[in-house]
Amino acid sequence: MFNLAIPGSTLADVSEQTPALLPARRPDTLLVAAGINDSAVPVGADDGDVRPDPAHVDAGLDSLAATALRHGARLVVAGPAWLDEDRTRDYEGLRFTRARALALRAPLRSWCEANHIDYLDMWEPLRGNGGLLVDGLHPTPEGHRELYRHLRAVSC
Repeated sequence: MFNLAIPGSTLADVSEQTPALLPARRPDTLLVAAGINDSAVPVGADDGDVRPDPAHVDAGLDSLAATALRHGARLVVAGPAWLDEDRTRDYEGLRFTRARALALRAPLRSWCEANHIDYLDMWEPLRGNGGLLVDGLHPTPEGHRELYRHLRAVSC
């Protein structure tokens, strides 16, 4: 297992970075935690339409699926986890909202269903329990244990 997460990366960033990282690692599965950074808006910006651009989401996922296929890997997409919006008001100049994160779930799930890709809904394990989040966005060790229990229960 290799964790290639780069803080702040969007689906577009990940889809650009991933092709160069896979050949040496030869993974059988590419697990992408998709979209939470795509849901962020700069602090002080108007939310406008709370839905992230579905075309942007689809393009990033299309590119990642093609990359995984070229390298003989299975793509699995993990949707956004619940977040404590009251504690993420200004996270490194970005603002994360539940409305925008929730708006990602449907297009992510739809894309996965349409493309026969496994989708892991990560929202429920942490829902309503801000104590499982260090900063309102990232899980504590106990939050990680809850996510692990959830993944074990739904293993795809």
